[in-house]
Amino acid sequence: MAVWSDIGDNEEVIELTEPQIWTVIGVMAATLGVLVTIVTQSFNRTMNAKFETVTAGMNAQFKAMDAKIGAMDAKFEMKFDGLRTEMVLRFEQVDTRLERLEARVDGLDRDMQSVVKRVFPGE
Repeated sequence: MAVWSDIGDNEEVIELTEPQIWTVIGVMAATLGVLVTIVTQSFNRTMNAKFETVTAGMNAQFKAMDAKIGAMDAKFEMKFDGLRTEMVLRFEQVDTRLERLEARVDGLDRDMQSVVKRVFPGE
């Protein structure tokens, strides 16, 4: 078995036995597995953090939109309530006018009946 003593002019290479080769392969495979695991975990954590950031931003936008829609809803509700009140007042005014007109028509009807009885007494 040769020993690796000097890298310079020495051209000898260490000869490994079969168990040593399998040990080196095992160590390399374990190292590769650990590296893959670390990279995968790092990638997963990074992606989760980015998704949480995007989700938080979207939630903030949704809350802002809900607030704006709520403000618009309240504004429209106030306008519709004002319109409803105005319509009720106007209908009450129309009802009052119609009642006055009905009273005048009832008086006119009574007057016309008495005129008809005078002009046409037999009928």
